[in-house]
Amino acid sequence: MEASATFASSSSHGYLTSKFQVGSAKSDKINFSLAQKVFHSGDVPREVLESKRTVQKKKQANILGTEQRDWNTSTIADQKIQKDVHKDLKRQLLKVRAGLMDEKVQKPSKFHTDEAIVERQKFIVAMTGQGPIGKLCGKWFNPVDERGLAAHCIADHWPDWNTSHSAHTKEDIKEAQVVLERKDQRRRRMEQQAQLNPSATYPGYINPHTSITNVNDALRERKIDFQDLKEQFKRELKVEFPQASEERLQAMAQRLLNEKLLADEKMSRFPVQHESFRPNLSLTTQDRRYKEYHHPGTYAWNEAEKRNTWSCCLNFGQDGRGCECKVVNPDAWCYLGFEKGTG
Repeated sequence: MEASATFASSSSHGYLTSKFQVGSAKSDKINFSLAQKVFHSGDVPREVLESKRTVQKKKQANILGTEQRDWNTSTIADQKIQKDVHKDLKRQLLKVRAGLMDEKVQKPSKFHTDEAIVERQKFIVAMTGQGPIGKLCGKWFNPVDERGLAAHCIADHWPDWNTSHSAHTKEDIKEAQVVLERKDQRRRRMEQQAQLNPSATYPGYINPHTSITNVNDALRERKIDFQDLKEQFKRELKVEFPQASEERLQAMAQRLLNEKLLADEKMSRFPVQHESFRPNLSLTTQDRRYKEYHHPGTYAWNEAEKRNTWSCCLNFGQDGRGCECKVVNPDAWCYLGFEKGTG
């Protein structure tokens, strides 16, 4: 009787009914195909399904503007701070097809004639001195004189800079010939001075042939002056190395001679060995610093010594020299205030 009542109550209440789960132990089917899902579609919560549909819908771009736009939650009304951009692409494409989005071409002004524009261009070219004026007319504009006003001054003696970049006019050719003649005269004058007094023209210059000749002469004189010393080195080396060849003895003697000459030059430059030539500043520098000795402890009765001593160093004399000292510089800067005393 109780079992039948329990069964009746379980059948009447929905939360007591057992639900079929795919892959559960209560199912009689264990193997499933790849197309079947592990979980039943009813197991997914409703809000999760709605969120999934919303995300998938947002991933699809609304290019033609057929879908309804999202509600703008912004409360800023000033377009300078935040500008609401709503691109209606469909209407924009229709405007492009109709030609309404084309760039507007500015028509030429009717207030200025072509002759007036050309005259103004000539005036600008003459004032700036620039031949090509593509920024004005888009083509090469060559006025009467492309050098402009910079080459035409009211006074000939003014040293104005010639901004011409041409070299084919008669005036330019004449000026180039004058410059060439001036440089040629300077070259002839310098050659005459060099022939008359070669040493005065270039006092610091020595040509390579003369320089090599001077070096060879110096080496030859050095060998002749120290030939006897070199022969003495050679005889001593022959005694020490009897099997050495003539070339080896010659090289060893030359090396010993060079070392001796270097040592002699070092002795002439530094006559005192291991001596420092730095000045002793303690003899010439005025220094008024001195040391002050003091006792950091107290002078009191000592039971161990049965007399008065200093507690820091156990010195018996009250007026004795202190065990610690400090350096006092009377010339040092005083950083203390006026209200504090030095101590």
